[in-house]
Amino acid sequence: MPENKPDNVSIQDIKSYAANLKLFYVKLVLFGINALKKYWYLLLTGVLLGGGFAYYKLQRARPFFEGKATLTFSDFNKKMFGEMTEKLRGLANSGSYKTLSEKLNINEEDAKKIIDIEAINIAGSPLADDITEGKQPFYIRVKLKDRQLADTLLVRVESYFNNNPQVKSLMVNNSRKMRERLEYITAQIQKLDSLKAAYQFYLAHQSAASSGTINTFNPVDLYTTSEKLYATKTDLEWGIINYKVVKILDPFILNDNPVVPSFSGLLTKYACFGFLLAILFSLVLYTFKKI
Repeated sequence: MPENKPDNVSIQDIKSYAANLKLFYVKLVLFGINALKKYWYLLLTGVLLGGGFAYYKLQRARPFFEGKATLTFSDFNKKMFGEMTEKLRGLANSGSYKTLSEKLNINEEDAKKIIDIEAINIAGSPLADDITEGKQPFYIRVKLKDRQLADTLLVRVESYFNNNPQVKSLMVNNSRKMRERLEYITAQIQKLDSLKAAYQFYLAHQSAASSGTINTFNPVDLYTTSEKLYATKTDLEWGIINYKVVKILDPFILNDNPVVPSFSGLLTKYACFGFLLAILFSLVLYTFKKI
């Protein structure tokens, strides 16, 4: 059988390979320089067009007030509320102000003042993509033309969440259970009140002859239980009146002055973008000329 002989690579071969590789890169750089020299006017055009587009964006830019509010929820997955907010965001971004005003129960002129609205989780990621099971609060972030709209908008957003058919059905069911428990607690309180009244009557009408009778009844438990039931009743009454699946935890805090995009930032961004596109176009054009 023939023997396998290892390939021998000499120093000369390595030097030759390095020289060829260097020559390739030199030719590539020279090719690029020649292309840019030949089509320098395309580079200038790209920068000018980028600058012009930056000015256009600045003229079209709308000053806005930005703020973030915190909401909590007790049921369902936060992803659902994120998806509901995305629907509002789509309406605002597409200029569907009539439908947006109907969803939020505001007039159409106020709907036009909403530039953007989004829901994010505590990590700052879109709430619509959050599939975790935790009940951590989430945030609603808005961009508004009028900062006076913020408080009204937040109340309307909270109502929008709670009027979702699934949420509303759960709220009705839970409210019914709380009312049933309230009725039971009220009945127990009435029984205890009757016992307390009977005990007070007993104490008030004890005869002097029976003063030596040992009373083994301890009313402390009776009054303690009654106080706990009254506290539970108060909580249930408050809960029934104020029950919501989604609640406002912290209101919007908006900046005092509207945010306006910086022209220098826009100019740098779009001028560089135009310059890079011009370079690419110049190289492609020069390549086809060489073929």
